[in-house]
Amino acid sequence: MKIFASQLRAARALLDVDQEVVSGWADLDRRELSGWEHAKYKLRSSDAEKLQKTFEKRNVEFLSAAEGKGAGVRWREPGREDRHRGAQFRAARAMANLSMRDLEDLSGVNRNFIWRLERGKVGPLNVEFIGKLEASFRKKNIDLVPEDGRSGAGVRWIVDEETPRSSS
Repeated sequence: MKIFASQLRAARALLDVDQEVVSGWADLDRRELSGWEHAKYKLRSSDAEKLQKTFEKRNVEFLSAAEGKGAGVRWREPGREDRHRGAQFRAARAMANLSMRDLEDLSGVNRNFIWRLERGKVGPLNVEFIGKLEASFRKKNIDLVPEDGRSGAGVRWIVDEETPRSSS
C-alpha cells in the first residue's frame, strides 16, 4: 500500500503525538519521519510497512483510495470517545497541512476555538463554527469520515488522486 505524506500527518494527529514519539515507536529517525511527512523524501516500502504496523497497533487504520474516494486514515474500531470530534478535526487539519492560523483565515473561525475544539476543551458547541470548519475542509478536498458500525471516524481525500494536491 502506498502511504502519502498527508496520511502520516493525519495518523499522528489522530493520536495527538509528535514526530519524536512516532519515530521512537517505529524505531526510525525523527528527521526522516519529518522529511516523509513533508514529502521531501520518498518513503521506502519497508519503512512504510513499519509505520503502518506502528499506527495499527495504536488502533489507526490507513485507507487506500477506493470507489472514487482518496486515501485517508481512521480509527480501526468504532466507539472512540470524541464528543465534539476534536481528534477528527485535528487530523483533517493535519491532512490538509494547515496551521491553526491557516484554518482561521480559511474558515473565519477563531484560532482559540479551533485549539479548544481539537483538545476537547469546548463547552457549549458552536454549530455555526463547526459548519464553517467542515466547509473549509471540503474546499481543501478533505472528507470527514463518520463512524459507522464497523470502524471509527477519520478523514480522507474526497477525490481519488495519484498524489493529493495538499500533501506537501
